Amino acid sequence: MGQENGQAGFHRGVMSLVVLALLKREDMYGYQLVQETERLSGGRLTTQEGSLYPVLYKLVDQGLISDRKVPVGKRMTRVYYHLEPAGEQRLGELIREYEVISQGVFQIIKGDGQHGEAQ
Repeated sequence: MGQENGQAGFHRGVMSLVVLALLKREDMYGYQLVQETERLSGGRLTTQEGSLYPVLYKLVDQGLISDRKVPVGKRMTRVYYHLEPAGEQRLGELIREYEVISQGVFQIIKGDGQHGEAQ
């Protein structure tokens, strides 16, 4: 797996977690998710709409979120995404996984890990 593919996979995983967390607050449409991600992360986490939609489609396919088309004006529709109960459950799992992985990574980076001992 190339470096770009690894980074893309990591980014999609993080974005799945972020999207589920944002949708727990309220239903949102794609561009709103992009804006809120950047705003709430203080600009540390940014994404393009084009990168976000594959994540949204996958979450819909997995039954974790649903989508609803809402007319906006005469010719435009906006797709709002909604967190489903399965998505809320998966969000909890992802948060726990992310916390464990982050703690492990920071232990390695800071050199706090005990040689070969489980914590």
